[in-house]
Amino acid sequence: MEFFHKTNFNIIGFRYKAFIISGVIILAGLVSMVAKHGYKLSVEFKGGTLVQVKFDEPVPIANVRSSMARAGYANAEIQQYGEGGDEYIIKVGGVEEAGYASEHLLEGLNKVAPELKWKVLSAQQMAPDLSRGFEGGTLLVVAADSIPEIQAFTARMKESGYGILEATKETSTRAAFKIPLLGAESKVAEAFKAELARDFPDRAIEIRRTETIGPKVGKELQGRAWAAIIVSLFGILIYVSWRFELKFAVGAVIALAHDVLVTVGLFSIFNREISLFVVAALLTIVGYSINDTIVVYDRIRENFGLRRRESYEGMVNVSVNETLSRTIITVLTVFIVTMFLLFMGGEFVRDFALAMTIGLVTGTYSSVYVASAIVVEWQNRITNRRKTVRTAA
Repeated sequence: MEFFHKTNFNIIGFRYKAFIISGVIILAGLVSMVAKHGYKLSVEFKGGTLVQVKFDEPVPIANVRSSMARAGYANAEIQQYGEGGDEYIIKVGGVEEAGYASEHLLEGLNKVAPELKWKVLSAQQMAPDLSRGFEGGTLLVVAADSIPEIQAFTARMKESGYGILEATKETSTRAAFKIPLLGAESKVAEAFKAELARDFPDRAIEIRRTETIGPKVGKELQGRAWAAIIVSLFGILIYVSWRFELKFAVGAVIALAHDVLVTVGLFSIFNREISLFVVAALLTIVGYSINDTIVVYDRIRENFGLRRRESYEGMVNVSVNETLSRTIITVLTVFIVTMFLLFMGGEFVRDFALAMTIGLVTGTYSSVYVASAIVVEWQNRITNRRKTVRTAA
């Protein structure tokens, strides 16, 4: 089946206008990102708490949002979850284990030795290390007028009901305490449930899941997400260089970087959240786009041996036209699925579907107007350089 038969669009001749269009969109996304001091990141990346709540019957999401605002979480992100419409995912940022740990430790220190004027200097959440049997904790550095003998003081803290995993006296006025996790997510979940119970007295409410991600873990996830994208682009550069030529590889990688920048830029402009689902969509977009680009490249290589009398630009233009019908059929089959997910998949997968939809459009566009155009520009520079050398000789 073909949508177009023997087309002869001047696609490559449009490349400079395409470069301007792409540049404007990418620049707008970067300006939006800078103006908003970064991308809008999900709880997985910036740290916070996620609570999954289930009601015995569906309730309006607007009422749940109002209830969270009254509880002091006006900026909470709320998504309806499940087919029954009776479950919600509530995500709040800025709720960290370190804050609870600081309050808890200060309470114990002031209870055991109030005369020493304790002050928390820093608090850092420590991720679990199951290989060492460490379930996680918080490292707090405190200051006081003077630090007593640490072993005896730690024993007094434990006797008063304040768990200490490890304590170190660093100087005469500073000490470090490592305490176990206190379950900040459970406290947030209890606060949510209490507020919802007041606002929905006739409904049975169940907390089905609670998760907390500290900012340090969030930064690690953020770094790994970008690393995954960069490594995939580098791998594609090597593969396409081996399969074709360096100019093809550079064109492909620039096109893929274009797809990622356009997608995250539009997410910033529309103030959409970048989550792990969106990162998964970006990696999927990279895979889809390079597949489409290689099909075009393969046709260019095939025509290079058949159309030697034709100009390089004309030969590439013919190749893109010959693969245009296949490109449109492929993108339409995937586009139908992403549109169903976007409009019927629910809020939970909406950002993933939106990223996929944007990526499909930009990936198809970049295979036609960016990747192939970069190859033409590269070849034109080589040709002009050779002409200059011959003229000089």
